Amino acid sequence: MAVSALHDVDLKLLRVFAAVVEHGGFGPAQAVLNISLSRLSSMIAELERRLGVRLCHRGRVGFRLTDKGAQVYQSSLRLMNSLEGFKAEVGALRGRLVGNLAIGMVDNIVSNPECRLSEVISRFCDRDQDVRVSLHIDAPPELEQRVMDGRLDLVIGAFHHALPALDYRPLFDEEQTLYCGAGHALFRRSDASIALDDVSACHYAGRGYPEEKLPVQLMPATTSDSMEGLAMFILSGRFIAFLPTHYALQWVERGQMRPILPRRLAYRSQFHAVLRKAGAPTLVMRAFLADLAEAHSKRRPGRKIAQSALSSPRSEG
Repeated sequence: MAVSALHDVDLKLLRVFAAVVEHGGFGPAQAVLNISLSRLSSMIAELERRLGVRLCHRGRVGFRLTDKGAQVYQSSLRLMNSLEGFKAEVGALRGRLVGNLAIGMVDNIVSNPECRLSEVISRFCDRDQDVRVSLHIDAPPELEQRVMDGRLDLVIGAFHHALPALDYRPLFDEEQTLYCGAGHALFRRSDASIALDDVSACHYAGRGYPEEKLPVQLMPATTSDSMEGLAMFILSGRFIAFLPTHYALQWVERGQMRPILPRRLAYRSQFHAVLRKAGAPTLVMRAFLADLAEAHSKRRPGRKIAQSALSSPRSEG
């Protein structure tokens, strides 16, 4: 398929190919694309025929990209991004925002009173726009990777380092508290009777990605990439784990969880909006970033610092 012969069907096949790659194979992509496996296989075979290269291995060995397939995937991402930029620029000529905006975020932040993403989406929808906004949930390392390779435009989460290729903009913070569940050995004990050695001796469920420095030494006995998974471990009564305080409140109020030494062990995580440094943000991205900054610049009653001043996790007071 020469560049001069690029047609709508080629773009459709490239988008299908990208979906197969991003979902890790034909089976997972089938459910997302709502296409039968046989049809999906035929489309990838047609793309290979049009390109004249083998894109992937499939069958009993599972799905695996060839070297040329990996190059085609990266090139297709650049092509799609260029098309989005073109649509945005043409839309701007008519005074409208046009295109797609793919946002990634960590799980279970909707109940954080400091997170105003729903307000941001509402603000953005009130603009003169024709933009398809999509939301994707993933763990922090995967979010960073997906924004670096262009699959996501913007991600929101707590990242405990700064990768050189990415721009980290502070948004809000989140309190993390250590919990145990009903049935755990510490559940009925008073805080005054619990020593740090008692906590360190417990089976700890950690996060399946690098955590920030914890206020107590804990060795993970198991891990989970999601807050829901950690909540399951806590509710089993066999593990302790850190959860966002706002997220755990539902089980604390029902008597199914309790915080452990919250005055000593609770800490705050800084959340950032993260985007690529390379290239100027599109008009769509600039508009969304403006709404994001405006929504999170407001003071909430009782807040000790202005949101715009957030540059590091705020200390407990």
